[in-house]
Amino acid sequence: MVVHDAQERSPLSSVGDRGPVAYARAVPRDGGGAWLQYWLWYPRQDQDRGVVRTGRHEGDWEMVQFRVDARGRPSEAVYAQHSGAERCPWSTVEHRDGRPLVYAANGSHASYLRAGTRDRTWPDPNDEADGRGRVVRPSVVRVSADSPAWMRRHSRWGGARARWWIPGEQDSPRGPAFQPQGRWSDPDGWADSARNCRAGCDHVGECDGAETALGAGGAAALVGAGVLTWRRRRRSRTP
Repeated sequence: MVVHDAQERSPLSSVGDRGPVAYARAVPRDGGGAWLQYWLWYPRQDQDRGVVRTGRHEGDWEMVQFRVDARGRPSEAVYAQHSGAERCPWSTVEHRDGRPLVYAANGSHASYLRAGTRDRTWPDPNDEADGRGRVVRPSVVRVSADSPAWMRRHSRWGGARARWWIPGEQDSPRGPAFQPQGRWSDPDGWADSARNCRAGCDHVGECDGAETALGAGGAAALVGAGVLTWRRRRRSRTP
């Protein structure tokens, strides 16, 4: 089940707008078991990035995957979050009516294991996933690299194109089978690259050591640059 934030304006949808759908595939693992992937389609990504308020774009493919053993017993979960992911033991995953929950952040649709607000590295905005919005139980449709036919679409899913001179702008994404970082082609490798579980870091400032340090450094740099500019202007005006 996908649980939206109360402010979400572009909730989970589907290709062809047939209602909320989770596009599923099973990827066998060496040594037994499999990764069960669920791809989620949102019509827009509405979260601004940075201090120049850019980054919104058409189309947003997200994904969560669960590892199961040869008997189908789940052991862990990997939830996509922006350009990375979070890897947690199965015991961390919340359930409702026997189904795992995915808390989608407002606008960005980053997937979290619990409701809350997550710190992100400055100047990007925090992720708000309060879990008070629409709750959907999507239909499950199986996909492969060739089926349905739209899975073979190599072009981008939307008309947004990043301009290199505008910080934070983003292209519309490519489809699941053409996603970067091995999300489709190497589920094991993608899981290995995910950060350790932070499902308990649900509030601002709770686990934000790195974010605070980087943010403070960035803010200090901006302040320093401003002071330096002011001093130079002052000197130039001094007779």
